[in-house]
Amino acid sequence: MDILLLLLVCLLTCSGQMLQKQAVVSWQRRPCNHWQKLRSPWLIASVAALGCGMLLWIYLLQRLPLGMAYPMLSINLVLVLVGSRLFFHEQISYHNWLGVGAIIVGALLLGGLL
Repeated sequence: MDILLLLLVCLLTCSGQMLQKQAVVSWQRRPCNHWQKLRSPWLIASVAALGCGMLLWIYLLQRLPLGMAYPMLSINLVLVLVGSRLFFHEQISYHNWLGVGAIIVGALLLGGLL
């Protein structure tokens, strides 16, 4: 159960980052003032996702050793990279993909799952 909650924390955090990027993209398409930016639905959704992720993270820190839980958050780097490719059509180099492999192996080793 804790591993599923940890995965949910990663998904919420990644979603928050992707929503922040979408907010910035929407601001570039249609210039707006600071107040309009703060009221952006994309930014509000981002804060909600990141806030929920933080609350779940605090809950998990009561149940899991930090040395096991924290390395698993590096999966966010992988999720954001893949999301940037899928949703924003950003180019990903082979160096990035090699890094993804290293991150996954490292997270599994540090998390005690390998």
